[in-house]
Amino acid sequence: MDRFALEYNLRDACARVAACQQSLVSQRVQVRELERSGLDASVARALLDIYEESKSMALFNRDCLAKALTLAQRTTSATAIASNDDATRDEIFLDDDFFYREAA
Repeated sequence: MDRFALEYNLRDACARVAACQQSLVSQRVQVRELERSGLDASVARALLDIYEESKSMALFNRDCLAKALTLAQRTTSATAIASNDDATRDEIFLDDDFFYREAA
């Protein structure tokens, strides 16, 4: 995946984490209100568990994308440096070859 796609996916993953956090806060309020009222909050608690698992998966996904983006940026810069070094060696080789041909 290229760097721009990774950046886009990382922004999307950050938005999902924020949405999960908002859902968690809202669901915690719902559970608290149900329990204060003395009502059965088992279904609301089950949904809260699902939201918590969803948030942890979103955090994991975001962290993986951040690491992949960091790796892609390092690889891209290392590749650019290596390709420049290769071009310099080729130019030197061509210059040496040129002098040998003139001498012959």
